[in-house]
Amino acid sequence: MDQNVLDVKRPNSWGNLQRLNYHIRTEWIKKNLKEILNILQHLPAENAEPWNILGFTCIDDNLYYEAEKIYDELFKKTQKEHGDVSIPAYLRGIAHFLQGRFQEAYKDFTASRQYDLQTKKVNSASVRAMTYMEEMVFPTREIIRKNQAKLISDLNIPRSLDRTIGQNMLRTIHKWNSATPLFSQGISQGGGYFLTLSNSHGQTKGIAIDPGYDFFTIFRDIGLGIADIDAILITHDHDDHTESVEGILSLLAKYNDHNEQKKTKVLDIFGSAGVLLKFHGLLSATDLFGNREINFKLLIPGSEITEIEGASLREKHGFTITVNPAHHAERWTNQESSVGIVLHTNIRDAKNGGNLKIGITGDTRYEVGLGRHYKDTQVLLLNIGSIEKEEGKFLNQHLGMLGCINLLKEARLGKPLLAILTEFGEEFSGKRETISRIIENWAQPMSGGKSRALKVIPADIHLEVRLEDLNIRETDTNVFFPYNMIEIDESDPEILRYNFND
Repeated sequence: MDQNVLDVKRPNSWGNLQRLNYHIRTEWIKKNLKEILNILQHLPAENAEPWNILGFTCIDDNLYYEAEKIYDELFKKTQKEHGDVSIPAYLRGIAHFLQGRFQEAYKDFTASRQYDLQTKKVNSASVRAMTYMEEMVFPTREIIRKNQAKLISDLNIPRSLDRTIGQNMLRTIHKWNSATPLFSQGISQGGGYFLTLSNSHGQTKGIAIDPGYDFFTIFRDIGLGIADIDAILITHDHDDHTESVEGILSLLAKYNDHNEQKKTKVLDIFGSAGVLLKFHGLLSATDLFGNREINFKLLIPGSEITEIEGASLREKHGFTITVNPAHHAERWTNQESSVGIVLHTNIRDAKNGGNLKIGITGDTRYEVGLGRHYKDTQVLLLNIGSIEKEEGKFLNQHLGMLGCINLLKEARLGKPLLAILTEFGEEFSGKRETISRIIENWAQPMSGGKSRALKVIPADIHLEVRLEDLNIRETDTNVFFPYNMIEIDESDPEILRYNFND
């Protein structure tokens, strides 16, 4: 550009700055800032035009540091000449504010206001700026500070598994419908179970199972926190089984940044192929010091999982895993890569010998023989889904009523089994006890007499099973009773109650 059009030594040419494109203009100001400040020192303060040409341009072009230097020079020069410092103080305050230097900005606005009061300017821009900061910025920053302090305090709450739930317990951490959150009112929405198991060293370990909608909210309401989760089992990648996973991992990262013990907590995650694809960007997470925060193990039907990263699962968490097939399409693979699981625990099965096994079907349609994968389990979590289109055929993606009946007959015909029914469609409101009883009755042996070896109990947020004897906590008394002596109270169609029935 011609020297006569824009010359740093000729302030009357600075008005041509706007004729330059953004990149050339900002580079010109940065390059010549020192010389610009030297020239401004020799200009009278009352001649505001060259000061504001540069200052306004810097603020408009996000050159806040450069604007600060210009108005700082104008403030000092005006003050020396006993002029009106209100405007340069206010404009320097804007430059400070836009750099996030709020305390310095507030001091500038205060200085501007003090001069305005001397000259009897009541409703000046500095007054409005101070009011905004006093009523909005500072209180909001204080709220953020308090929230951060509360978060750090919450993160450092000690583990409370033994006190809050106890060892070898199965707890429902969801309401009863997780498939249709868009249609529910939030009353029925939720997803997931929480399992506490004793490992080989007698330590209580916490395992989250399919943590879907509202899992962590309900989890916290019980009195538990991120420190109480040691592993996560995920049967497939749908949101109603994974929605809380990202929140849990986010809290894990914050815990590892702020825990008072300065220790890295590591979560073991076991998931399907779809889960791996969905969360692959998070699974390599590390803490501030580069320590790994997550171990991931892929669940492949037909496999037996006894270790993770070289550590024995029995010693670490108190279980091993048999991975079963599930006939349910995942979003991230576009294939039926969902899985079912059998957990082989360390809990002794006093009645039948051996150790307790817990089956988790996940979401699946029924296929002939599917129930045989769960024939040695004593507890079985199965997802019904719905009964839509169940006219002469099984459902395509879920068990439905007929699939549940067939699966249970294959799994434990005539043998003791506690079946926990969950993931009802919204249309089952007020009918969960009825549908559970229908499934239980039709899955019993035809010649079984009065003996009820199979018990089907619908899951809700109150359900709590003591795994050592398969007793269920009565809702009203908190006393545990054998599962076959529990009846369901559905007088409130939204929340089930579990009552002792002699």
